Amino acid sequence: MSALQEQAVQMIHDLSDDNVSFLIEIIQRLMPKNIEKETARILSNDEGLQAFHRLDEARMEIWNYLPEDFD
Repeated sequence: MSALQEQAVQMIHDLSDDNVSFLIEIIQRLMPKNIEKETARILSNDEGLQAFHRLDEARMEIWNYLPEDFD
């Protein structure tokens, strides 16, 4: 396991079950079901940039659901 993976595991280990559940839901929504097909589709048009802007806009909404002391 790489140092980065170990760091991620440690960060997740320190979270409460509710926060881990929330994190898993975010990861599932962000990861395409078929990565190769999704990558080809994004590269073939401007949807990649649009997806980035949607993600950036969602970031502020996500913060509303996190506790104030969430790091």
